[in-house]
Amino acid sequence: MCGGVKVKPLVFNATPLIYLTKIGLSKIFEELKDEKLTSPSVKREVVDEGKRKGVADSIILDKLFLKGVFKVVESKDKVFLESLLQTRGLHVTDAEVLTIAKEHGGIAIIDDEVARKTAKIYGISYAGTPYILAKAVSEEIITSEKAKQAINEMVYAGWRCSIETYAKIMETIEKLTKSRR
Repeated sequence: MCGGVKVKPLVFNATPLIYLTKIGLSKIFEELKDEKLTSPSVKREVVDEGKRKGVADSIILDKLFLKGVFKVVESKDKVFLESLLQTRGLHVTDAEVLTIAKEHGGIAIIDDEVARKTAKIYGISYAGTPYILAKAVSEEIITSEKAKQAINEMVYAGWRCSIETYAKIMETIEKLTKSRR
């Protein structure tokens, strides 16, 4: 509860965790006010598999998990989870994140197109990595200039979005700047 309003937990998939950490913005996770949840398979992917492969960002993410920044929760609705797993192109981690978001009344933080379309079909709230950056700007964790730079760095690091989406993201971040003046 935040001022009498129930805040929806953020339910993270792997991509937002990986890219924001990869570009040096893992502090956002610690400083965002919202409850942050994820699934055991997401943790396995970003920490255990990452460490096995020697990926530097996995060490940082491991520390965040150890500090309790992210709460790892199992999905309880196995029937719903199994039905989601029938969706062509939907990964296990995506299905778990969507199920957890549905169960907790949260927002699935997902960038994968199939996962986003599936969330929409089932009426599950969802947003992507840019939403986390915009939230960080609105909570004054980072500046709008840093958020714009972060989007560019993510794209250079391999994060994908269409030109139209890129323009919308930059426009949204710019509007946040103007609304705070």
